[in-house]
Parts: sequence; C-alpha cells; structure tokens
Amino acid sequence: MDFILAPLLLIIQVYIWIIIISAILSILQVNPRQPAVEIIRRITEPAFSFVRQKLPFVVVGGVDLSPLVLIVGLQLITSLVTGNIFLAVIGILSSIIYAYIILIIISVVLSYVSVDPYNPIVQLINRLTEPPLKFIRQKLPFLVISGIDLSPIVLIFGLQAVIALLGRLSVGI
Repeated sequence: MDFILAPLLLIIQVYIWIIIISAILSILQVNPRQPAVEIIRRITEPAFSFVRQKLPFVVVGGVDLSPLVLIVGLQLITSLVTGNIFLAVIGILSSIIYAYIILIIISVVLSYVSVDPYNPIVQLINRLTEPPLKFIRQKLPFLVISGIDLSPIVLIFGLQAVIALLGRLSVGI
C-alpha cells in the first residue's frame, strides 16, 4: 500500500508548491505570456476556478484567496490519507505558517523595490505582516541597525520554531 500512497503524497506536495509559486507570480504580476508562467497557470487555474465556483467568498476585496484555501484543503487531504485527524490539523497549521512566512518574505522584497503603495495587494500584504513586525520592533528596538530592519528575520525564526514544535507534537502522536 505504501508504494501507492507515497507517490500520491509526493504529487500532492509538489502541487502545493506549484500553487505557492503561482500565487507568488500572481502577486508580483509577472508577464503571463512567459512559457513557464503560462504552464504554471494552466496547471493551477482549473483548481482555482473550482474553489472560486464552490466558495465564492474566497475573493475578498479583489484579492483571490483560493490558493490558500486549496493549500489548506490539500494538506488536510494528505493528512487524512495518512490516517490521523490530529496530524491533519497540525499539517494545516504548518501550511498556514509557511504561507505566512512566504508573505513576510514577499513583504521584505516589496520594501526594497519601488511598488505602488496604493496597490490593493501591497496594502493587503502590509496589513497582514506589519502588526507582528511592529510589535517586534517595539519590544526589540535594537533590531533596526543603521536603517536595516531585522525584525522579519526574528519573526521568521519564531515561526520556524512554532513549526518545529508542531513537528515534535506530530512525532509524539
């Protein structure tokens, strides 16, 4: 049975990463006519359309959250196939934390390039990432060195620690 289950789980994990790449390309508004971007879009768009059709509330303020819903759903399916609902919850939490880490990295990249601050996606990213970063800057003011803000690194390390803790919990089960 493992010879069927292992490749299936690998395919699901690879598809999750393709979804993440697709979401990042969408946020960065890369030219959709590039061959690699077009292939990724063709692979992911049917699933995104299905999620948007079944759950119309995933588009909030012009921002499409269907990739996040799809990642959480696939992670849940992966965990259910392996047979433990607690592992499913841990997997979903880990996926959400990984998605948030990617959002922090995108926020850092956007802070170094010239983007339109009134773009709704940029505003959404800032609204999602700025509160914890601001909290870290207030509690640890020494993290801003010569105008370079190291609070995203601390936040990512903290989130990685939470993921490690969740991993230890899943191993203990």
